[in-house]
Amino acid sequence: MGKSLFLSCLAVCSLLLVRAQSWQQKVDFRIDVTLNDKEHSLDAFEKITYNNQSPDTLTYIWFHCWPNAYKNDRTAFSEQLLLNNRTDFYFSNKEQRGYINKLDFKVDGQTAKVTDHPQYIDVIKLWLPKPLLPGASITISTPFHVQLPENFSRGGHTGQSYQVTQWFPKPAVYDTKGWHPMPYLDQGEFYAEFGHYDVRITVPENYAVAATGQLLDSSEQEWLRSRKDFSWEPVISKTTVKKGSYHQVKKTVQEFPVSALSMKTLRFSQDSITDFAWFADKRYRVKQDSIQLTSGRMVRVNAFFLPNAKTPWNHATDFVKKAIAFRSKTIGEYPFPTITAVEAKMGFSGGMEYPTITSISPATTATELELTIEHEAGHNWFQGMLASNERDYPWMDEGINSYYDDRYKEETESKSSPATKFPESHIPPDPVDLILQS
Repeated sequence: MGKSLFLSCLAVCSLLLVRAQSWQQKVDFRIDVTLNDKEHSLDAFEKITYNNQSPDTLTYIWFHCWPNAYKNDRTAFSEQLLLNNRTDFYFSNKEQRGYINKLDFKVDGQTAKVTDHPQYIDVIKLWLPKPLLPGASITISTPFHVQLPENFSRGGHTGQSYQVTQWFPKPAVYDTKGWHPMPYLDQGEFYAEFGHYDVRITVPENYAVAATGQLLDSSEQEWLRSRKDFSWEPVISKTTVKKGSYHQVKKTVQEFPVSALSMKTLRFSQDSITDFAWFADKRYRVKQDSIQLTSGRMVRVNAFFLPNAKTPWNHATDFVKKAIAFRSKTIGEYPFPTITAVEAKMGFSGGMEYPTITSISPATTATELELTIEHEAGHNWFQGMLASNERDYPWMDEGINSYYDDRYKEETESKSSPATKFPESHIPPDPVDLILQS
């Protein structure tokens, strides 16, 4: 098994023509973003180098502007929630919603026209001032402002805890089937081009920030090490208010530390990835570790979580290391230099994967957390490395990833006592073997 199995997976993917292309566009990002935690908003500027590695001449590029999925109750996102019997977003107020605006696209320094998608509010078409020939590249730039919604789905904010995902204007995939513009959905994931990301994040100084890729600031790395035993308890204050002939005691709960007045800018960088996500909270504890792979390569392991003496997150770095060791042995080595698990309250339970980082809802037991981390970390193989079209072929990621979840449970149970076994599950045959035998 091992690497041979991973190569078999690649061969099967090619034979099935899921990605169906002999070429792949390359899209590199440089983004500078500043968090305003009083308004729960972002102000940013992005510069994209779009490399046309297709044999076709392009006259426009579809862009995803997914924060607009939260703009009103008539988006594909909102309508899908209603179909799934969720009404919380539909009945939310204006202050709870979000959007992206202040776009001003330029292509190689020349102002470019933008038109709306005929159906989706969170997709736009950028018209190129001149055709983009095969083998050529252009530079696309724009400022943008994002009003972060309350977290109804994968991203947004819960108070001053920020889950910044699907947040920047991003070109849709162009492959042999043409363009793949798609709206943001709660149920239904993604398809994106590979590229290099260089992102600078500016936040108040006392925020702990977890993000895709490598943190390049040594002073911040040292500061994060000091967060190992950080503690924070909500502050409850009481004030007495006179109401006519009696007095009423009013309680106020301060959920978050006061934001620092000074700001800091952190730089994260990673090559050969399809997306970038980041998370910021002034309350995070941070545990760090590392794992050495069979090749001798070292991978930095991080866990960002809320202070709580009884939380299963105290063991999170061990769970991440177990997941990376298992998948590296069974499929092929983890390719990135870092991996991070973040505790984040989202619009659903469980977790959500991004390249080198996963957000996970608060867990009540160590078993629940371990299995969630193992599953979400596993996406770095079948989605992070293969980047199939999840909207059309979810089995290529979720299906095969779930198969290896069962393999992980089977192997872990064989080494544990009966008292620590996971719930019983049927271990199906290897899907790759079945395909190759047919």
